[in-house]
Amino acid sequence: MLPKQLDELNEALSAPNDSFITSMIHKSLEDVEMARPRKKIRPEPAIDTVLLLTEIGITNYHLGDHSKAEECFSQALCRLDTSFFPDSSKAEAKYQQQASRSTVVASPQNDKARRTEYDEGMRVYQTPITLSDVSNKEQIVSTLYYNLGQTCMRQGSYEDAASNFNRALSLCNVTSSESAMYVVMIFHCLGYCSYRTENDDQAITYYEQALSLVRATKLGPLALAASLNCVGVLYFNKQDKGTTMALNMFRESLDLYQSMSNQDVPTIATVLNNIGRVYYLQSEFQQALVMYEQSLALRQSILDVDSLDVAATLYNIGQTFHQLGRLEDSLARYKEFIHIARGVLGPSSKDMALVYKGIAEIYHELSDLKMALYFYSQALVVQMKEDGTSTDVATTLNKLGNICYEMKDFTTAMRHYKKGLEVEKKILPANHPHTIITQTNLAHIYKQLGQHDQALKAYMAVYKMQMVTFGANTLQVAETLSSIGLMQYHLRDYESSFESYQQALHIRRSCYGSDDHPDVASTLNSVGLVLFKQDMFDLAKKCFAESLRIRSKILGKDHRDVAILWYNIATIHFETGEDSVAIEMYKETLRVERTALGEDHPDVVLTLQHLGQVHQQLGQIEESLQYFNDALAIERKRPETRSSSMGRILNLLGNVYLQLGRTNEMMKCYVEASRLYEQNQKAGETLVIAGYNFYGLSKTNPPCAPVA
Repeated sequence: MLPKQLDELNEALSAPNDSFITSMIHKSLEDVEMARPRKKIRPEPAIDTVLLLTEIGITNYHLGDHSKAEECFSQALCRLDTSFFPDSSKAEAKYQQQASRSTVVASPQNDKARRTEYDEGMRVYQTPITLSDVSNKEQIVSTLYYNLGQTCMRQGSYEDAASNFNRALSLCNVTSSESAMYVVMIFHCLGYCSYRTENDDQAITYYEQALSLVRATKLGPLALAASLNCVGVLYFNKQDKGTTMALNMFRESLDLYQSMSNQDVPTIATVLNNIGRVYYLQSEFQQALVMYEQSLALRQSILDVDSLDVAATLYNIGQTFHQLGRLEDSLARYKEFIHIARGVLGPSSKDMALVYKGIAEIYHELSDLKMALYFYSQALVVQMKEDGTSTDVATTLNKLGNICYEMKDFTTAMRHYKKGLEVEKKILPANHPHTIITQTNLAHIYKQLGQHDQALKAYMAVYKMQMVTFGANTLQVAETLSSIGLMQYHLRDYESSFESYQQALHIRRSCYGSDDHPDVASTLNSVGLVLFKQDMFDLAKKCFAESLRIRSKILGKDHRDVAILWYNIATIHFETGEDSVAIEMYKETLRVERTALGEDHPDVVLTLQHLGQVHQQLGQIEESLQYFNDALAIERKRPETRSSSMGRILNLLGNVYLQLGRTNEMMKCYVEASRLYEQNQKAGETLVIAGYNFYGLSKTNPPCAPVA
């Protein structure tokens, strides 16, 4: 139909004068009749009008004016008389019965919650159809309802579309392959409406009915391949329950499409992409990559450079590269997706936020925290525009908090965690695991800031939630009890700390069924530290010894965590005056630390200091001097850490030189130590002068002469 004629007819349709409409329709009918092949049965006048309105509607549909198309199909239905139904009551009853089984109850608004414009091959039959057999009045009505369904579906009105498709279906009878194909098309459309409104159970019923009918009536490879792919997508959405079934259906569909002489390349690319998704879900990433790359090659060969389907496959390849550890390749694909999708979807699309998060994760893994922070922030901006109180927003806020935590920007991290917690409390049930994690993160921040009282309150809140959600005898509760015990330890509430650690120890022993577990060893060490602070040295030593046994068995003798236990046991012997035993155990600590951590690790420095102190206490000054100087030499290798640690070593060295009466070296050490203490300004750190040879010092440095 010529555009000029279409404009005139559309004007006629909107005109209030019915006679004018009739005249325009008859005028156009004359034009149409000249071009239309003669039919054996001459249509009745009302049918002529219906035919014309249907043609106008189809033309408008293909021109993208779906509301006008809907108006045409509706007017065509209105011009039909009820006498056109051979058995009106029977047809209506049949429709009601079908509708009661198949009505889709969902809102079109749900569409944006999960589905996107990406092609999965689900919408196979997406155009209205012409009226071919005007002698079959029920078929005319059914076709018009079908066409109405197509216009509603294109406009996103899936409830209305499903209602119209159900009416079309109620008037159908499978009497030939042509009528069977028509019913298959309706089943597909009903399945698609259900799919778009997230009623996957109903969708799979429709698509499987279509598949069964295709097989039963042998409608050919094209209809079979399309139906197999659609059912496969729905089984894929069931994930673990249906991935094998989905893969088999996709493969059969692909074989059918590829066997056709006139291959449908876009659809083959779609099925390849679907197969890749199954392999990805099954963690067979290399096979997924092969499928995705084949799909991408086909899509790039036939689609525009800014095609959203090209972008979708690029994203899938990026995800797969990420899983394979090919981070730079993954970044490149994600950025290609953004380049294409930003122009199609807009910068505020939910999918853009998803890719921003993917890029942020990669930068995080590459330890580029600044870039990770930037892309998580970009994702958050997009998500806040979509819905400021969604789980996605809460998750991203927590990710931002994690990055800031790693950057030691604890104040900003706390702000993100608090915002995330606010969102989670609004949208999640009380005591939800995600809320528990965020509350735990806040507690960790307070701990890092040294705000032990605030941290204790936060951990106690976590403990109460975990008791409700997980139960008392769970490892999550044990972990929180350990954190509570640590805060109580820092607050010097040793009795409460002991109780918390004891509870944690009991739970861990119960859950693991054995003492030979790293967590049990860690808790025993913590109990030992609390006992040590209460001067219960024998009990503390037993706890440390048992922890040492477990760690040595699990981790081996040359592990850092084993060295910690040797150090703790040595310190008890040092405190109880068993200096010779302490020296041997500190030496074993030093050996393990040097093996596990290297010669210049801060732990090595600390152990050297203690060895120097024990030798000094034994009066073995030269040995003491050697250990202190070894510790100082390591500290001086790291000029960027000229800290109070170096100040303490210099202070200790100064005291040894004081004992030896070597005043020049003593003063140099004291002066440098004082400067470092002043520079770092840590509470409780000040120069401490102590020695055993003050008499010698007075002889070496006599009082100054009186003022003249």
